[in-house]
Amino acid sequence: MKRITMLPIAAVLIASMTGCTQPNMTDSQRTKAEGTGVGVLGGALLGAAIGGRQGAAWGAALGGAAGYAYGSHVANEKAKYARQEDWLDACISSAKKVNRDTRSYNAKLSREITKSKRLVRLYKQNKISKSKLRAQKRLIDKERKTLSKKLKNARNEYKAQQGALRDAKRTGNTSQARQLDKQLRIMAKENNTLSSRSNAMASVSASMAV
Repeated sequence: MKRITMLPIAAVLIASMTGCTQPNMTDSQRTKAEGTGVGVLGGALLGAAIGGRQGAAWGAALGGAAGYAYGSHVANEKAKYARQEDWLDACISSAKKVNRDTRSYNAKLSREITKSKRLVRLYKQNKISKSKLRAQKRLIDKERKTLSKKLKNARNEYKAQQGALRDAKRTGNTSQARQLDKQLRIMAKENNTLSSRSNAMASVSASMAV
C-alpha cells in the first residue's frame, strides 16, 4: 500500500517544485525556492517509504525546511560575489577541490577495506589474535561515522553544484556551464564510489564482529 500512495504524492510534489520559481523572482528568492522544492520532494519520498501517506506529509515538511535552509545558505554565498561569472568560477573551483578530496578519501577507504579483509582472513587462519581484529574493527567503526558525514556533505555539494549549473545555463554562461557539467559527472561518479565504500565498510565491520 505504501508504494501505491507514494506515487500520486510524489507527482504532486514534482509539479509544485517545477512551478515554485517565477520569472520575476530575484536570484536569491529563486535559489531558496529551488532548495525548498528539492527538500520537499526528497523528504516526501523518504517519508512515504517509511510511513505511507502520513509519512510523506511529515517528510515533506521536514525536507522543505531543510531545503529552504540550505537554499538560503547558497543564496548568502552567492551574494558575496559582485558578478555572476565570479560566483560560477568559484563554484567550479570548489567542485574541482571536492572531487580531488573525495577521490583521495575513496582511495584511503579502499586501502582500509583491503587491510581489514586481510586481517579477517588471518584471524580465520589463527595467525592474529582476536584483540588485534577487534582493534581494527574499532578503527573501521570510527571511520564509518566520519564517512556518513562526508557522504551527506557530498550529496549536498552535488545539489548545490546542480543549482550553479542551472544558473550558468540560465544566464548564458556557456563556458562555465560546460565546466560545471564536466565536474558534476565526475562528482556523481565519486559519490557513487563513496556510497559503495560505505556499504563495503559496513560489511567488513560485520565480518570482524568476533
